[in-house]
Amino acid sequence: MAHMVHLTLCVVLVSLSSSELIIDVRPDIISLEITAQLVINCSITNNQVQHLDVIRSLTLSRYDITIRDFIALITLDSSTLNLKQLTKFKNSQVSFGNLHLALTLHYPTQFDAKVYRCSVNGNNANGTDVSLSAKKGVEYETNSTALIEEIRRLKKDEDTYKCSFKKTDRLGSRVHFFASSEIIKERIEPLTLNCSFQVLEEDQNETSTLQALYILHETNGVIATINKGQPVLTTIHGGHSNSRNAKGEIFDNELKDSYLQVTLSNLQFSESGKYFCEAHAKRSQGGVERLNKMLTISVLSPTFEDLVKVMEKVLRKSDEDNISIHENKQTLKYIQEDSDTKEKNIKSIEEDLNTKQQNIISLKEDFNAFQRTMNTFREKLEVISANVSQIERERTEDKEIASCREVKTREERVVVTLASGLKVMCDTKTDGGGWIIFQRRTYGIVDFYRSWQEYRDGFGDINIGEFYLGNEHIYNLTSAAKYDLRIDIKYNRNSYYAQYSDFQILSEKEKYKLKIGAYSGNAGDSLSYHNSMSFSTYDKDNDLYGSNCATNYLSAWWYNSCHNSNLNGQWGSKVNSNGVIWNTLTKGESASFTEIKIREK
Repeated sequence: MAHMVHLTLCVVLVSLSSSELIIDVRPDIISLEITAQLVINCSITNNQVQHLDVIRSLTLSRYDITIRDFIALITLDSSTLNLKQLTKFKNSQVSFGNLHLALTLHYPTQFDAKVYRCSVNGNNANGTDVSLSAKKGVEYETNSTALIEEIRRLKKDEDTYKCSFKKTDRLGSRVHFFASSEIIKERIEPLTLNCSFQVLEEDQNETSTLQALYILHETNGVIATINKGQPVLTTIHGGHSNSRNAKGEIFDNELKDSYLQVTLSNLQFSESGKYFCEAHAKRSQGGVERLNKMLTISVLSPTFEDLVKVMEKVLRKSDEDNISIHENKQTLKYIQEDSDTKEKNIKSIEEDLNTKQQNIISLKEDFNAFQRTMNTFREKLEVISANVSQIERERTEDKEIASCREVKTREERVVVTLASGLKVMCDTKTDGGGWIIFQRRTYGIVDFYRSWQEYRDGFGDINIGEFYLGNEHIYNLTSAAKYDLRIDIKYNRNSYYAQYSDFQILSEKEKYKLKIGAYSGNAGDSLSYHNSMSFSTYDKDNDLYGSNCATNYLSAWWYNSCHNSNLNGQWGSKVNSNGVIWNTLTKGESASFTEIKIREK
């Protein structure tokens, strides 16, 4: 049934003839899945406002009903044009200039339907602090009929879109991503990443205008970003102390390639993994085009030889300083003979030089002690190296692996080939390991709104960790042995899991019907509602509802009428009225990881 949620509009406009503080929102009524973007504009016309002789800052805020007050989103210092983004948004852009701010929220949700306030702070003619503001509200409207019609229209246009995308397969070459090296020594070597976007001359009928470039890490998130017409921004996650040097520029023509470059130093082992270069471009015929490339970077512990090379550089610098000190002494001697008036300065310099010599002597003593420590360390490294070599030899032995229980490795997840020839990803650590992962989502890159055949055979990329193994493969595994099922989810930086005994799905002839046993875990029991249900996709409706649940929720699942869990749905997560954590329903919320896996008993 269609319903509407209204926010009370509160609008205050401070004006003096043609000089005004203005806040403008477009559109002022938003709907989920229909509204592509929400733009909030905060500006001062003619660079002046009534009662203010000096303007210090401009701030954009929005009302939080929980604390019953406005929370600052962005602040602009009018004298330095220094921009501070106090609240982070997913899928957003910020633009600013001389006394104006604009925040663009892509795919706005009900949470964004609030009252927004634009405030200006400064001094009047008497030097008194003055603050003026203007407010405007955004309404949220959910019309289920209009929403379903829009979804049907997008579904009808899907084949046309796919065909046009096939014609532009060469667009993959438009994004280039390379690193200074794919193997970095921990805390010793810097890493430079370069993400670039090329405008192709042959794109006559279909052109795209680049809006933003991102460089991100699979677990640490965004490292650096540049939006069109804005400076490069870097984000430091988790308190990491590695220094960052970023630069970049976005161009509008094919004469120069747009680029984003960032140099990371002092890297740690935790910063190994997959790095992504992503470009957001606006298509000339409407819509947003997203292109990306991936690199795998390994951060390794330095060897003894690496440390010795570093110390050799330090010693060379020390010797150069020593020679410089000696030459300075000679120069000081001549200066002393020529001018007695400079004697006091020369004595001070000599004292500094003697202190440096003492420091050099101390450094050499420390280095000798370091060499003795390194000799002991090298002996330990040789033992460790021998053990690692033995482990690596065992990894690479050509032997048949019946299940993930046989995999022995220090890595948390590894891709192996079973004796049946099936290539799978194993979870080797969770609850003792031995799990075969058949569904994994980490970034929302892979679209899970797929056909019956695709869910039957499997899809996605096992190497980047976004995939579905395929119902036929799951059926073959669970029909040959008994398995337990485990579901892991990360939501709002917390981890949850649900585990079921005696998991099995039946054959395609029986519509891959779901069978599960007893539940345990902390995520809530949302799957039992789907027990004994057949699998449904948008092109095979096997649920108990009046219409196709897969089409209604842009997903595929063992729907009942319709669901308590929907882990193949639109990327994101939502808590339902029963407190269940592991529903994935809408965009714009904070789920960051889902993984479904089975383990042979």
